[in-house]
Amino acid sequence: MDVCAGGTINAGATSITFTNHHTVKCTITSCNMPGWPTTDPAIPKQENGVAGTQVVIITVPAVAGNTYNYTPNCCDQGTPPQIKVQ
Repeated sequence: MDVCAGGTINAGATSITFTNHHTVKCTITSCNMPGWPTTDPAIPKQENGVAGTQVVIITVPAVAGNTYNYTPNCCDQGTPPQIKVQ
C-alpha cells in the first residue's frame, strides 16, 4: 500500500505492507486502527530508484467494512490517506 495514497486490505489481515516512493523516511502517526503498533512505524526512504517497504504488524485482525485514517509525515496533502478493510 502506498504510504501517501492509502489502499485496501482484506478482512482478517494482521499485517500491511507499506511502500514509500519519497527520498525521506516516512513515519506514520495518528492511526486508530485496533491493534496498530504503539510505536509509530517508519517506512524507509526510496533508494536507487527502489521504493522503501515496511511490513506493519497489527495485533487485532482487520474487520471488514471499517476505514481508518492515518497521517504520514512525508506527504503533502490535505486529506489523510485511509486504510479500507474489505
